[in-house]
Amino acid sequence: MSVSVTPTAPLPRAGGASLDVLRFLAAGFILLFHFGESAPRPLGELAPVMAQGWLATDFFLMLSGFILMRAYGSRLAQQRVSPVSFVGRRVLRLWPSHIVALLLMLLVVGVASMQGHPPGHAEKYTVWAFWEQLILIHGWGLSDTPGWNVPTWTLSALVVCYSAFSLYAGSVFRWPRMALIAGLLAALSLALALAALIGHPFVDLPFRYGLVRALPLFFIGALMERLTAGIAVSPRIYAVGMALSGLIVVGLASLPRHTLSDIFILGALAAVLVVSAGVSLPETPLTKRMGRAAYALFLIHSVVGAIALGVDGMLVHRFALPEPLHWLSWGLCVVAAIAAAFVFEAGVDRPLSQWVSARLNRGVNAEA
Repeated sequence: MSVSVTPTAPLPRAGGASLDVLRFLAAGFILLFHFGESAPRPLGELAPVMAQGWLATDFFLMLSGFILMRAYGSRLAQQRVSPVSFVGRRVLRLWPSHIVALLLMLLVVGVASMQGHPPGHAEKYTVWAFWEQLILIHGWGLSDTPGWNVPTWTLSALVVCYSAFSLYAGSVFRWPRMALIAGLLAALSLALALAALIGHPFVDLPFRYGLVRALPLFFIGALMERLTAGIAVSPRIYAVGMALSGLIVVGLASLPRHTLSDIFILGALAAVLVVSAGVSLPETPLTKRMGRAAYALFLIHSVVGAIALGVDGMLVHRFALPEPLHWLSWGLCVVAAIAAAFVFEAGVDRPLSQWVSARLNRGVNAEA
């Protein structure tokens, strides 16, 4: 007599689907911010929150610290991965696809210049700026003006964040709750104090001070993960938390800027992280693809925008497009950037990542 057992489907991972979608939405916000000035009416005029590009950048930095503490905190604490190996793997995850996107931008700028359409701000496309960006040091405060593939200054800053994280993560992983709270308050206080010395709001410090902005936000994200680890959130609480956080962000971003409102906005963004990491939603092929395509969208949208928005501008100028048609043309530029991100992820980013991973694993096995 035999008894058959029907296997049950594995439970969804907490934060699996929600964090994947969140990464994609953050990259999408950066896309809309950068494309927004070219819309028939600047998006910032239609919705003030769309003029606050720092929201997605700061959130992205906190999210990076949060996710890496979740993925690597215990391994660094137990010394199952060395700091050197951790930093090397993280940089090699970012760098190859970054180089491809940068070379594509070089091709676009070069072809446009030869056709008599040089970029509008030539000071952003110098040889030195290119080499800085190629080796990922352009966000270290060596220059005053971002150039080429502008959003990637955060990748450069993340290299430093990764290096610092590899040294403190193992210790932070063991901190008690009160130490984590004290660390959060200390990091925020230090960031605000440095911003006061610089004379600019912390949340969107000028390009030269990118590391002053990135390091505390990444650290805060890592501490938030430890402080809220293990918290489970129901889908209903998740929906309510996301809605309330969204209303706080949109409402405060529509008011005149103030340090207190900036801090409350950061708090709301942190709440988005917590509820997203704690909810268990079904993972689908689409949510997984969105998570993988988020980095590609971040990398490639400026390259696509340089082409698509240029064509959009020429169409408007040549044919005097009425506003509805201009909105359609501009919307197609957004769609093109999103479609290109999925193509770039499947055809460039994923194969390069797999190739690098295979080489690294082969090296580890050879050493063993």
